[in-house]
Amino acid sequence: MHADATYDAPTTFSKPAVPAEAAVALLRALGSDDAFRDLFKSDPRKALHEIGFELPVGATTPMCMMVGQLATKEEVRNAYDALYTHLTGATRTAMTVVFTFEHGRINDVVKTAA
Repeated sequence: MHADATYDAPTTFSKPAVPAEAAVALLRALGSDDAFRDLFKSDPRKALHEIGFELPVGATTPMCMMVGQLATKEEVRNAYDALYTHLTGATRTAMTVVFTFEHGRINDVVKTAA
């Protein structure tokens, strides 16, 4: 399940976007894979590594990946297109909004960012 994505930060956004391949891998895994979801909850950075996405050395884990209760698989699947757009930088708030993957908050985040 590797996207083999590298993390080149564009200079036009305050926070870099996630490469398309990594966003697809992340959303598919969050929407279907219980073991990945458990890893994501306990160690988001390691979960990103599992899908082939490496944060820059020394970078902190994006706050949008630190959630109290992870959104359900159904929530992730239902909001797939909006989350994909959000993560890949079509909105200026990609990877900066806390609670991006929080249970019950996905629609609020992607509507606000649009």
